Amino acid sequence: MNWQTHHSYRVFDEFLQRFVLERKSYITTHEQVLDFDTAFADIHQRFVEGADESDDKFDEKVERQFADAAENTRIVFTNVEYLWCLPSSNIGGPRKQHYATRWFPPQWVQQGGEYFFGDDHGIGNTGQWYQQNKYFEIRALLRILQLVTRDSSLDSVSKLKERIAQICYDSIYSGVADSDPFSPIPNKCSAHSVFLHLSAPDTYESISADNHKDRIVGVFGHLLDPGITCREQKLRELRRILYNEYALDADPERKERWFFYMEDIKREWIGARSVRSQKKNSILSEILQEELAGELEGGKEAFSGYRIRRNGKLVQQVKVRDQHTCRACGFHFKNLIVHVHHLDPISERKGESETKQEDLITLCPNCHYLAHYLLRQENNDRYKLLLPLLSSLKKIHAKHHPL
Repeated sequence: MNWQTHHSYRVFDEFLQRFVLERKSYITTHEQVLDFDTAFADIHQRFVEGADESDDKFDEKVERQFADAAENTRIVFTNVEYLWCLPSSNIGGPRKQHYATRWFPPQWVQQGGEYFFGDDHGIGNTGQWYQQNKYFEIRALLRILQLVTRDSSLDSVSKLKERIAQICYDSIYSGVADSDPFSPIPNKCSAHSVFLHLSAPDTYESISADNHKDRIVGVFGHLLDPGITCREQKLRELRRILYNEYALDADPERKERWFFYMEDIKREWIGARSVRSQKKNSILSEILQEELAGELEGGKEAFSGYRIRRNGKLVQQVKVRDQHTCRACGFHFKNLIVHVHHLDPISERKGESETKQEDLITLCPNCHYLAHYLLRQENNDRYKLLLPLLSSLKKIHAKHHPL
């Protein structure tokens, strides 16, 4: 994936080179070398210590806070605000330019779509929270920039991006130290996820919302090796596992950039707000994976990630063997509406293994869901055995559908 073809990734690199390494303004035409220490101290005094807690709009507040600020301070703040909005597809070019022209005449501000863009040139829709939480998001960026501009060992864009990624990762999973001048940051800041991705797009997903990450892992986590504990690593592993099962007709580049937001996979997790709904969607996803139909099952085939091989021919043989009838409740309808259940779920297999007919049984959709529910809810391997599973399913059926 050539990320540089999209402005946000190219501009981010240019911004780090010009603003951080050369210490000059990126978004305005000023050529003086910036005094970061003085600017950050002044911004902290005005923006943090002198925080405006009124209900006025953000623009109105900062215009008051920086009305009499030195040019050096206003240039630095303008560049930080530009950094905040540059990745957002949902903030258009005119709005991005406005943030600079409110401080400086238009002729002092850079011009053109290579600086001010929206739509597909951003990393994606950064969401409502990113804009509503703008004050704290900018504080997060001020903290990041102050840390990297004080580190003289960061003498290249690649080193800067590596360090920013580490700062963002630590901020998400370890929090921010109270001793930091721009902390505490009492709200979760999407900026950390946004710039984690922007700094290392081949490693971290373009997902700005913390709760979106949790929902995806909550729904598809049953596919993962339990030894994976890092949520970011879980997301990358899920991408590899699921990539060839979803969005098969999607534009390859869009799919590569926003895989988890492709419509067919997004609908499986987007509404799963509670742990209960995530478990429900997780079981439905697991059942769908079984229904998807090479001869050994459970192995991995290389493509751009991995997909689990399934034996469609064997599935049809088992349906014929069981006369298209649910083995638990006896439901039958015109050789339709019957699933084939793997007693040992494919998602739990560590490698290739041969599946035989005796490893499979036919179940109606309701009993198939219950089979997975029992296995996951009770966390008991006895439900991988035919007789205990059928016994429990029949008891449930008798209780809820008495003669």
